[in-house]
Amino acid sequence: MNGKVFGVALGPGDPELITIKALKCLQRVEKIYFPATQTPKGNQDSFSLVILKQLELDESKFVPVNVPMSKERSHAEKAYAELYLKVEKDVAEGKQVAVVSEGDISFFSTFSYLLEDFQKNEINFEMIPGVPAFILGGSAGQLPLVTQKDKLLVAPDLENEEELKSLLEQNQTVVLMKISKVRDWIKEFIEESKLKFFYGEYLGTEKQFTCKDIESLQDRRIPYFAIIIFYGNK
Repeated sequence: MNGKVFGVALGPGDPELITIKALKCLQRVEKIYFPATQTPKGNQDSFSLVILKQLELDESKFVPVNVPMSKERSHAEKAYAELYLKVEKDVAEGKQVAVVSEGDISFFSTFSYLLEDFQKNEINFEMIPGVPAFILGGSAGQLPLVTQKDKLLVAPDLENEEELKSLLEQNQTVVLMKISKVRDWIKEFIEESKLKFFYGEYLGTEKQFTCKDIESLQDRRIPYFAIIIFYGNK
């Protein structure tokens, strides 16, 4: 068997939203590398692992990759470099392995940071796409993300209200992701703008919460795994 690495998308959280191709791949490979973080108490936290454990896979294949969640990227880059060396060794030994990520494999994914090295060193790889959280959000919100000639923008890490206002003026739909920076002002912005919106956190999981009204959002602490979809002109 020739060595190969697969970038496998797990979907947004609901194990039934993984693709058939992705599931078959995970059943077949010899190792499954998944991203994890260390909590302040030293415990391991991994959204990907939660999904994997629901797929009835051989858990002896699971290998954590500890990636620090920090704006300072040197530790994360070190983790990606170490992961690449492990995968390179696996492939050289003729193994077929997977590197997984929640959502889609090319959308804010750990796998994206390995691509340049794979291509440069001619590592045999394949990417298996999946459902990102904002696509599930479109269905959960029961409104179309775009129709006809609408423009949609996905925006992470917004700096301020003025930036958001500018984006909404240029696009019919704006999806906010990685919204830790907006926690201090986003609820007030929604209330004042009176824009139609959808808020979702932990989409596809047992902790899922969604709302479309500011009253339901007011008392919530917005977690990392949350999105807001603004329907500017709908």
